[in-house]
Amino acid sequence: MSKIQIEIDERYKEALELLKQIIPSSDGNQITDDGQMVEALIDSFMAFIQEQAGEVEQEEQWGHCGSGWCGCSH
Repeated sequence: MSKIQIEIDERYKEALELLKQIIPSSDGNQITDDGQMVEALIDSFMAFIQEQAGEVEQEEQWGHCGSGWCGCSH
């Protein structure tokens, strides 16, 4: 695993502190480390992107059925 050093602008510090109180770590404990919080945010964002990609794929499949070209009756 490679390490990345991130500097957080002061305007985000308060939001980061709030997020550390709201979002638990993967083992359910409170996050106290800024780096761990950034990792949790990245994981959460990637899960969101994957979920959205799945919904788009499903909508495209249903959209084709809705257009009638696949022989669906609805």
